Amino acid sequence: MLAIADRPDVVEEAGCIRPTPLVSYTGLRRSRREEMQVPEELETAIYRQKLAHKAWLNKAFRAGEKPSEAVAELVWELLMTYGEAQGEFYRAAEDIYKTAYEIAAMILTDTPIKRALRIYRDFLLDAMLDHCGQDPESSCGDLVRFANRVSSAFCEAHSDLLRRTIRHQRAEQVANELRLAKRIQMHLLPKTIPDIPGFEFAGRLIPAEEIGGDYWSVKYKKDGGIVTLKLADITGHGVAAATLVAAVKFISGGFYQGSSSAAEVMKKTNRVLTIETPRDILVTMVYGWLRPETFELTLVNAGHSPVFLCRGDTCADIPLTGPVLGVTEDADYTEERLMLGKGDIVFFGSDGITEAGIAEPFGADRLKQVVTQNAQLSADEIADAVVRAVTDYAQKPHDDISLLVVKVTSDPR
Repeated sequence: MLAIADRPDVVEEAGCIRPTPLVSYTGLRRSRREEMQVPEELETAIYRQKLAHKAWLNKAFRAGEKPSEAVAELVWELLMTYGEAQGEFYRAAEDIYKTAYEIAAMILTDTPIKRALRIYRDFLLDAMLDHCGQDPESSCGDLVRFANRVSSAFCEAHSDLLRRTIRHQRAEQVANELRLAKRIQMHLLPKTIPDIPGFEFAGRLIPAEEIGGDYWSVKYKKDGGIVTLKLADITGHGVAAATLVAAVKFISGGFYQGSSSAAEVMKKTNRVLTIETPRDILVTMVYGWLRPETFELTLVNAGHSPVFLCRGDTCADIPLTGPVLGVTEDADYTEERLMLGKGDIVFFGSDGITEAGIAEPFGADRLKQVVTQNAQLSADEIADAVVRAVTDYAQKPHDDISLLVVKVTSDPR
């Protein structure tokens, strides 16, 4: 079949496509139609649809729109689908909707919805009215239904695009907040580790997400000759947990001054957290005062595990000395006192270590084995060995991993 531009029966006047009378066209095409056995009505309909398509293109170009080849082909598909219904619009309604939605999805990222409807609905209807001759009794209703289906498809595509855009913007906003929270959280961790003769300290924090709900700290209080040791695990992770991490850090740190014992610090911290934080957010925490001069370690364990002391090939759990923080305002806390010697290793860890794994958790026994097998190494190397063992075992741990290692490198003087 000849292209529209090659047909002698089509002329262009002032940029508009106008068909000439079809007498000469009918005579010209009769032999080919007979040869191809194409019904005259179908060939005439396709011819008119081509005229409508070209008229639509001309009008779009004059309006400054330059449809891509793919979009132009979809518009042609719209015309063909509409024409094939032959007055029975219900047969084409669903296909028209799908094709119009596909067009809208391709153009609405760069074209406002009002302009898109003007170009791809209104201009197309004008071209169809001018060139797609039909039974006057049925064409008007079908064209209205056609316009409604195109409108619905474009509006639905526009709504979907807006939803995707909003989701993307929200995701980007959350990502920015997480990056900021992560910088803050990393800022909360110790910048330097105290250099205390006879002791080595190492801490690690590997969040399961962008940021986590764990926190560890080692600080030397020169005025009292005490090293404070701290590891906290806040329920959950993300921005809320990271926010509470900062609260735990500053609340517990602020109560050091004026407290006579580690237990008193924990009791005051618990009271503030119970009053000021939501009931559904809990904090487990192990907190200790190490006196390097006497090698004495006083620990308060607020519902935390694992916490243990390894001496030689044996590791002993350090029991709980009080409930988790944030539940009971007047909770009481006691202390566990340890006298340390050369080679001893004190280990604090989060449950993200012991619960890592899919079919079977990593577990406390496996953790203790890793520590004892690497006991001859430095505290830093022991910490790295634990992290490596857990990540190798679990591949991608589902919870935050945090730990604190204290190794005694000399005997008490």
